[in-house]
Order: sequence, then C-alpha cells, then structure tokens
Amino acid sequence: MAAGAVAAIAGAPLTPAKAETTLNMVYPFPDFLVYTKSCKEFAEKLNAAGAGAVQVDVKPFNSIGMFEQAAAIQKGVVDMSCLPAAFYARSLPENEAIPTSNSSPSAVRANGGMAIIDSLHQEKMNMKYLGWVDSGVRFHIYMKDPPKFNEEGLPDFSGVKMRDNPIYGAFFRALNAETHNMAVGEVYGAIQKGVVDASAWTSLGVTGLKWPEFLTHRVDPDFYQTDIGIIMNLDTWNNLSPEAQKIVQDTVIAHEESSRAARMAEAEKEKADLEAGGMVVHTVPAGEKYREIALESAYARMEQRLNDDGRPLESAKQLRGLYIQ
Repeated sequence: MAAGAVAAIAGAPLTPAKAETTLNMVYPFPDFLVYTKSCKEFAEKLNAAGAGAVQVDVKPFNSIGMFEQAAAIQKGVVDMSCLPAAFYARSLPENEAIPTSNSSPSAVRANGGMAIIDSLHQEKMNMKYLGWVDSGVRFHIYMKDPPKFNEEGLPDFSGVKMRDNPIYGAFFRALNAETHNMAVGEVYGAIQKGVVDASAWTSLGVTGLKWPEFLTHRVDPDFYQTDIGIIMNLDTWNNLSPEAQKIVQDTVIAHEESSRAARMAEAEKEKADLEAGGMVVHTVPAGEKYREIALESAYARMEQRLNDDGRPLESAKQLRGLYIQ
C-alpha cells in the first residue's frame, strides 16, 4: 500500500508555483533629491517583503520624462511611478485635493478620501492609486530680490519672473506673477540666465538644487504640501496575485508613515540651516489671506477643468471636505 501511495503521488501532476512578478518603476526627479531616494527606498522595502512573489526594477532617471510618466503608466508602457499628483491633474482635476490638503495620509485613508482618489484613478486613468508618500513637507517661494507687498498685505509679484509647474501656477498668477513652466532640472540654468528670478519648492531639497546661490529671499508662510503618490497601471495591478497585491499595498502604507516622519524632520533642519546660512525670511503680513488664495485658486482651477470636461463637481466637493481638516 505504501509503495502504491508513493507511485500515485509520483504520477500526480504537480501544481506549478506562482511565478514571481517583476514590476518596472520610473521616477520624476534627479537622483540626488530626497524624493528620489525615498522612492528607491520604497522599492528596496518592497523587494525585501516581496521575495518570491513580487519585485520591482527601478529604471534610470529620465527613462521617461517627468511630465510623460502618468500617460506611460495609463497605457501600460511602465508599471509604476512615485509621481506628484499635480503632474497629471489636467487629466484628473480632482488630484488638486492632495497638494492643497492640510491633512495626512492616515487621516484621509480613515475618512474615505483616499478611496475616492483611488476610484477616480481607476475609472478615469486606468491606474491604481496605492498611496501618498513623503507628505507633510510644505512649499515656500524663493526669490532673488525681496518681495513687495501691496496695501492689503499680500505679495505683489508683478514683473517677477516665476518658475511655474503644475502644482502652483494658478496661485502665482493670482498674485500677478509672470510664470514660466519648466522641469526642475532646468531651473538652475534659467536662474543663472535671468529667465526666472523666483521659484517655489518644498521646505526640503532646495539646498541640493543649489538655488540659494542666487535665490536668497524666502516668503513665509508656507503653503500646500508634497503630493507624491505611488501609482500603478490598473491592468498590472489586477494581474498580480492576491498575495502580491497585499505585499505591495502593505509596503506602501508603511512607507507613507515612515517617509512622512522622516521628511518633516529633515525639512525643519534644512529650513534652519538655510536661515543660518543667510536666507532672508519675509513674512506676508496677510498670511491667512495668502494661504486662502493658494487654496481657492487651486480649487477654482479644478472646477474649471471639470466644467470644461463636462464632468460633475460632486467628487471635488467631497474631497475638499475630506482633505481639508
């Protein structure tokens, strides 16, 4: 009987083990920036947790241009990116809710805000929105010359050549700035040549960009916050095994928390170092109004884009209540 059992087992077809899936990932910023380092740190964590089930292969910088990455993920040219939501807000206007938020990833996971963002990504962009990393770091405007304030106590950027990008262009134009859209890697040369004489960036990373060689004035208070999301092609996500999906999602959630704490601590140190190095801080007299304009200009742009696309405003209204605490 034992011999027969062994023979039966030997003759039975074997169930093949589920093959390990390898995902490819791109990222938008140069390698020396902390946001790229964080993206690669996430990939290392995923590779450690996903051995035998799912791995990620990080492609070199500029494998796909920063403003082309969302479309590449949507079409399945690449699987994943660590990408600011504002970079593709023209296609998904509700993304404006993320950089304008004063909340945190854990809070908007708990209250359902992130689930709405994820469902919109799936429905409109063929993407899975996995999470919001490197949050909590706010933005400042850095200038070559001291800012001028009008009688209302707000900055008047008339005549100021401001570097623009999809996050804050509407805000700058509301304050009369002359805006010039360009990738972050082009800004240093543009400042040198006088193409721009001011730019916004987060409270973290401006030193690495070397902008303080020319931009020695900072405008306070800060506004918005970093909106880097980990996104994946939806077909790729759906083709992962349940085990692999859980590993990916759990790793993202853990990185949301750890990267937020790390970036906020680093930002405070860099701000102090900049001031110690001679950065001159100018506080907007009407600081609350300044932040209000930042918020309202972004939501006005969101609503205009939704109207132009013939889409309802219901999700935008929901998200504002969930992402603004």
